[in-house]
Amino acid sequence: MLTKDEIRGVIALPPTPCKEGAGGWDAVDSVNLEEAARLAENLIQAGVGGIGGCGTTGECAALLADEKREYIATLVEVARKRVPIIGGATCLGIKETVLQMKGLRDVGADAALIGLPLWQTPTMEAMIEFYADLAEAVPDLAVMVYANSMFFKSNFPTEFWACVSKRAKTTITCKVSYGIDHIKEDMDVADHQIIFMLPESGAFAAYEKVGTRVKACWATPAGSGPEPVVALMDAILRDDHAAAKAVQDDIDALGPLLPLPPGVDFRQEFPKYNAQVQKCAANAAGYANFGPYRAPYRDLPDNYRTHLESYGKRRGELAKKYSRVAAG
Repeated sequence: MLTKDEIRGVIALPPTPCKEGAGGWDAVDSVNLEEAARLAENLIQAGVGGIGGCGTTGECAALLADEKREYIATLVEVARKRVPIIGGATCLGIKETVLQMKGLRDVGADAALIGLPLWQTPTMEAMIEFYADLAEAVPDLAVMVYANSMFFKSNFPTEFWACVSKRAKTTITCKVSYGIDHIKEDMDVADHQIIFMLPESGAFAAYEKVGTRVKACWATPAGSGPEPVVALMDAILRDDHAAAKAVQDDIDALGPLLPLPPGVDFRQEFPKYNAQVQKCAANAAGYANFGPYRAPYRDLPDNYRTHLESYGKRRGELAKKYSRVAAG
């Protein structure tokens, strides 16, 4: 089973490529597996440390379980154990989650990305019990906690990590999407078992806070070209503060992902268009053909679309800059 020490660098979480004309509610075979294979190979060649599929950006809620399984099987086949492959299996309830986890395991996934069940607001006891039950149900598949405070109705406090590290032994990593205010405390109680994977947008700030305890980050913008964030994590891993800051400055210079009016909170607006935002920007970057949005998440305001297409093109150019640096 995958261990925390095998997770290093950038875990790319790109959109799931969709066939042209297959974004509707009636599509049962929507994944462009040929493009998915090409994307996976390019990501690996660019230096990512792993690939995750079927998270929020990966349109998990708009895919059938069979589509997820076939997509992850394609990534596994391309990767050939060069990097870990992580498949999303977040569902409304634990029984469906377990079934999907077993399907991912059977096609060779190294881990499953699992968020809390999306019905009730979970109590601390229920949160801990959920991941403990997954360890019992599928003891031979590692788990990445999808720790997203926007979607899963929790701020994932330090108490949670202390208990999960004791009771859910298959939980070996997490996708940190709850801020970094208590990241040091979380690491103090749980990084003997769990590697805390910071977001691209927070990796440098976390590095300044806890140093080289930052070993990995996740990146949805990797679909627009992973080279900048690969360079960022390479610098962090070798503890080169100046180089890491230079890359972070280049990423920051792209500006905000969404042009929000004054007084509008990103955390309120972004969840409305999460999958569309990333796919729009990634398609504009030209790194891969991710195809159309999937129902029911297909609306995107015109002002967002225009901005995202510009943002994606600039992100693509930044990726080329760092690709040349790597080549040189």
